Amino acid sequence: MSPIDLPRIVDELERLSIEHSRAQFETVEGEITANFGLLLADAMIYAIGFISIIIGLADIALSINPTEWLWSEGDLILLCSGVALWVCSQSLNDFKRLLPLWLRMVLKLGIGPKDFSDQSEAAQKRRAATLVIASLLSAIIGWRISVLPDTIATRIGIDFHIVIYAVSAGLLFLSMYWNRLIGEGSDIEQFNR
Repeated sequence: MSPIDLPRIVDELERLSIEHSRAQFETVEGEITANFGLLLADAMIYAIGFISIIIGLADIALSINPTEWLWSEGDLILLCSGVALWVCSQSLNDFKRLLPLWLRMVLKLGIGPKDFSDQSEAAQKRRAATLVIASLLSAIIGWRISVLPDTIATRIGIDFHIVIYAVSAGLLFLSMYWNRLIGEGSDIEQFNR
């Protein structure tokens, strides 16, 4: 090897190291916002789904025995939308929440959703699509709660369906944000330059 070839060889080694370790040094601009947004969205989706199931069951469940429930008098749209929203919440967490906490700890699965950079592009797209579906389901739940004979108000006096509409819009904006991040791709930080 001649000294003249050394710079070319070093440049080639540097190019190969950057190319083959690209995933180790990727940073996505706005990733922290995406991660925090997903955690908040997961909590809101879970809560709205749970509340809509409770409201849907309140009219039909006169006893603890489901065979005695008055299914024809219940709001099945509210009930089914709540269950579907709960499934969306599970999907954001890769269905880990179905396992008992002790088993998740033993398997080292964690509690919340994976970070944006730890997900494959297919998983990122699935979560963005799940957020759109959750937004639509939340809007349906908000509409069904708005047509109930009795209004539900928050502590500060705002009707609950308005809060659900705001969450629905937030979920849609978060999905658009995720799609923008997915479309931009990842930037590679080059050190020592």
